[in-house]
Amino acid sequence: MNGKVDRALEKYSDTIESRPLTVLAVAVMATAVLASGASKVQTEQMSQEDLLPDSMPTMEAFSVISSEFSTASGTSYTILIETAPQYPNSTEIRDLRQPEALRFMKAVSDDLSSRDKISSVSGPSDLFRGSIPSSKTRVDQAFRTLGEARWSNYVSSDYTAAIMRVDTVEMSTSEQMQLANQIRQTVRSHEKPAGLDISYTGQPFIDKAFQQQTQKTMSITGAAALLGVILVVVLLFRSLFYGFTSLLTLVFGVTAGFGIFGWLGLNMSPATSGAITMGIGVAIDFGIQPISRYIEERENFGIEKSLEETIKGIVTPMTVGLIAANIGFLSLNVGRVTFLSDLGTLLTLTTTMAYVAAFTVIPSSLVIYDRYFTRNGTSGFTLSKITGNSENSTKGESQ
Repeated sequence: MNGKVDRALEKYSDTIESRPLTVLAVAVMATAVLASGASKVQTEQMSQEDLLPDSMPTMEAFSVISSEFSTASGTSYTILIETAPQYPNSTEIRDLRQPEALRFMKAVSDDLSSRDKISSVSGPSDLFRGSIPSSKTRVDQAFRTLGEARWSNYVSSDYTAAIMRVDTVEMSTSEQMQLANQIRQTVRSHEKPAGLDISYTGQPFIDKAFQQQTQKTMSITGAAALLGVILVVVLLFRSLFYGFTSLLTLVFGVTAGFGIFGWLGLNMSPATSGAITMGIGVAIDFGIQPISRYIEERENFGIEKSLEETIKGIVTPMTVGLIAANIGFLSLNVGRVTFLSDLGTLLTLTTTMAYVAAFTVIPSSLVIYDRYFTRNGTSGFTLSKITGNSENSTKGESQ
C-alpha cells in the first residue's frame, strides 16, 4: 500500500515539476470561481432566534407567539433630544419648554406617525391638545396643570432632555434596520433648532452599532494578525520570497473557503466574523511546512528530487493535522448553539482549502521561482546562500 502511495506522490510531483505554470493557472482559476461565491455572503444581525435551534420547545413556543400574536411583539425605537448649546449668551435652545423645540418635536412626531409599519409615536407634543403654546410661560403653565407625574414621562426634571418613543408592528430584522434608517432620515429632514442634539437608541440601533463595531474590530484584528504573520515568516525564512510565498495558503485558503461558504447559502454574523482571523493562524502553518522542507531538501538535491521528497515528507503530518483540526471545527456542529455551527463550517472550509493550496499553489510557485528566477536554476534565496554557505548549494545541484 505504501508503495502505491509513494508512486502516486512521485507521479504527482513529476506533474508539478514538468508543468508548474499549468498547475498554478488551474489553481488560480479554480480559486477565482470558488471565491466568486463570497459576493453572496451577507453580514446579518443576530437575534435570540439565531442562538438556539427551532426544534427546542422554548424556540417553538417563541415562533408560535411571533406568528399568531405578531401585533403584540413589535419593536420600539427611542429618539433622545437634548440641549447642547455651543455659545454663551446665544439664542440657542437651553430649555425644552421653548415652543420652538416643542414644535420641532411635534413636526417629527406627525411625520413619523404617517410612516408604514409604525403603530404609534409618543413624545412631549402629546402633552398638549391641539397646537403648541406660543410662549415658554404658557408651556410652563400647561406643565403645572398636567403635573410632574405626567410630563416627566417625556421631559427630564431640568428640562434639558426629552424622549420620543416610536412603536412598530412586528417586522423582520432587515425591515427593522430599514426603518431605523428611515427614522434618522425623517428627523434630519426637519430643520432642527440651534442648540439641540439628537441621539437614537433601541434594539435595532444597538444591533446596527454592534455590527459596525464588530466589522471594524475584525478588520483591525485581521490586519494585525496578517502583519504579525508576515513578520514572523519573513524572519523565519530570512527571505521575502519564501516569506510571502508561505502566505499563499492563507490567501487561497481564506478566499476559496469563504467563497464556498457563500455558495452554500450561509451568511456571516457578528459571532462568526472572527473566523477569518482564527483561520489565519491555522492556514499559515500549511504554507510554512512545505517551504521549510523544500529549502532543506534543496541543500542536497535538485529541483525535481527536492519537490518529490518535500511532498512525500509533508503529506502525512499535514493530512493528520488537517483531520485533527477539522474534527475540532466540525464538533461545533454537534452542540445546539446555532451560530457555532456556522463558525465551525467556515473554519473547516478555509482550513481544507489552505491544505489544498499547500499541495498545488506552493509547490508550483517554488518550481517556477527556482527554475526561471534564480541563477542556473539554483535556489537564490535558500538558507545556505543567505548565510554565505554556497558550497552545499553547488553540491546539491551537482547531485
